[in-house]
Amino acid sequence: MEKNIPIIDVGSLTQGAEISPHLVKEIDNACREVGFFTVVNHGVDNTLISTVFSQIESFFDLPVQTKEKIEIHKSPYMRGYFSEGADKSDGILGDVKEGFDMAADLSLDDEFVKAKLPFYGPNVWPEELPDFKLAMTEYHSQMLAFGKKLLNVFALALNMPIDYFDDKFKKPMAQLRVLRYPSTQYTQGAPMGAGEHTDFGWITMISESATGGLEVQSANGTWIKVKPIPNAFVVNVGDLMSRWTNDRYKATLHRVINTSGKLRHSAAFFMDPDYTAKVECLPSCCADGSPAKYRAIIAGEYMDQRFLETTTFRELEPN
Repeated sequence: MEKNIPIIDVGSLTQGAEISPHLVKEIDNACREVGFFTVVNHGVDNTLISTVFSQIESFFDLPVQTKEKIEIHKSPYMRGYFSEGADKSDGILGDVKEGFDMAADLSLDDEFVKAKLPFYGPNVWPEELPDFKLAMTEYHSQMLAFGKKLLNVFALALNMPIDYFDDKFKKPMAQLRVLRYPSTQYTQGAPMGAGEHTDFGWITMISESATGGLEVQSANGTWIKVKPIPNAFVVNVGDLMSRWTNDRYKATLHRVINTSGKLRHSAAFFMDPDYTAKVECLPSCCADGSPAKYRAIIAGEYMDQRFLETTTFRELEPN
């Protein structure tokens, strides 16, 4: 049965109004109870969203040989196209989806690029589809701006100073991944659109076509089929957020199963912190009787290891 996860109107954020305690409470409750929520009135241009999905369809409709010219294995910066099976969401089976990854377009003389930190570098683009680059770049910019507005909300929800997360997102890894899922005849244990997984980072913001297919595991282990809402974003907690909050906000298992007989398209924006950000239990989330469950880590090192475990994008480097 299709159900909706909590729907939260964040219009006040885009109007520059003071963050309301009601909004803070809504997001806090959703993260504690479900780990997923949908935002509406987010301020990202609806016409742009429509253009993005039109361009996503055009990109994946390109000939395979054209897409493979910008294949992600050829990029030392994890940018470009990947084919079905290259991503293994559950760490075991190759997903039945195609994708394209981009992020902030950085020059080779950027300090993070020169330091060879993963997730930073120049993008690659299909020369045959110039409007694709324009749409994805603008969408990435608007999603990043909206994501930064949420930083303050989460800080307040976690009883931290309002600007607590700001210096952890000065140069975020923030990646945009666009995807196409063909329809499949799903059977338990067989490869599916995206296998059961939690996301690695801070939060993910997903825009999806009307086809649907996203499913979220509830607290009792049943699967909720999330009904798409036009121009809304599905937001979910990632593993870094769980570590930061000592599991107050728990990353929730989810998957994609497309048995609709139609193609499914989506755009996932991973709002992840700077590579160098230190992730450790927030003072507000640990106390006597509730010690920190996780050791302190560097965000990018953790993300890099998780990518190595679940993709074929880069080979494991020798020790």
